[in-house]
Amino acid sequence: MKLKMEADERRKQIRQEAMKVFLDKGFRNTVMNDIMEATGLSRGGLYHHYGSTYEILYDIMVEGNLNRSDIIQKSIYDEDLILSPKLFSRMIIDKILADSDYVKLYVMFLCELKENDDLKELYVKIKKESIQVFKELFSTLFNELPSDDTFEFMINIINSGLMACEILNSRENFTKNKIYLTEMIETYFTNVM
Repeated sequence: MKLKMEADERRKQIRQEAMKVFLDKGFRNTVMNDIMEATGLSRGGLYHHYGSTYEILYDIMVEGNLNRSDIIQKSIYDEDLILSPKLFSRMIIDKILADSDYVKLYVMFLCELKENDDLKELYVKIKKESIQVFKELFSTLFNELPSDDTFEFMINIINSGLMACEILNSRENFTKNKIYLTEMIETYFTNVM
């Protein structure tokens, strides 16, 4: 059991250091040697845990998804909230307006999709996992789940908003117009839920 914990901790350390390198150099410009240098691991030590920068990025994205799901679930239960179109739209807008290293890295990942088939495959996996996480959350709150198309639309809206905030520097403008963005999304969810 102790070895398992050490391996998990080592993988976490690698992800944390890789995230810093990705944010500094860009994912496209990062190679395993950069991560090896940042972690202080030998080549064999690093490759024992991860075979490529894609694997590391994938685990970072999955970790971000799980963290997001936990935060959403905790806030719903802690505040004894009922998931309604209004609350759901507010959560989406809060996600879009978030400013964190995970968001920056995720947008970097999205920008690389067009040029990289490996990342496209990772994106499809991540999107499927995101839909599954949302389904699990919704299954505890609703008798009937929204369709996969609804979940996919939600993910596309979030991704579009994140890219606008990070690439087009729209965060301040979106924040000023938060009430209108929330109402637009709420209208959609009122009609599909």
